[in-house]
Amino acid sequence: MKKCFMALSFSLLLVLSGLTLAAPMWTFDSPDDIATWSAINQCNVSVENGVLNTESTGADPYFFPGGEWSVVDWEPFSGADHSIIYMRVMVNVESTWQVYYITEEDTAWGEVQRQNFVISATGSLENVEFLMEDGGWQEHTVTNFRIDPGTEAGVIAEIDYISLESPVAPVSSKGKLAVQWSALKR
Repeated sequence: MKKCFMALSFSLLLVLSGLTLAAPMWTFDSPDDIATWSAINQCNVSVENGVLNTESTGADPYFFPGGEWSVVDWEPFSGADHSIIYMRVMVNVESTWQVYYITEEDTAWGEVQRQNFVISATGSLENVEFLMEDGGWQEHTVTNFRIDPGTEAGVIAEIDYISLESPVAPVSSKGKLAVQWSALKR
């Protein structure tokens, strides 16, 4: 009996050690998806018809997915296991976006822990992937991050999802108002 218990305990430890916490993901299927987003600077955000709408109103717009400066509603995750931020996004003008972050190992916000990306204005929702390679994201446990949707006023974006797990397949792109609207505008 003792050997059986030890074998079962060892098996359970092996299974648990192989588990990793899922990285955060937001699909904006409900306005409640941004209910905990309290640190929003120089941008307006809203959820309508399954997309996050943002409009920058100054030169330093940002929002914290799932929280604020010191509190988030998701668990820390391995930057090595989740080194890509996946989004489906449409912007009105090409713009440089930024992701700032902190880790368990480096808890100070600053320019070192930042990644820049260019989002092109294509007129339709596009899948984009941001490889987080600057500042140590991949070497540490990420505890918080913020997204700066542009670096100037007037950047308007529609975001279908933000995921650190994988790209998200659309439920039905025909049902998304943003997809219908972008098709009409062409």
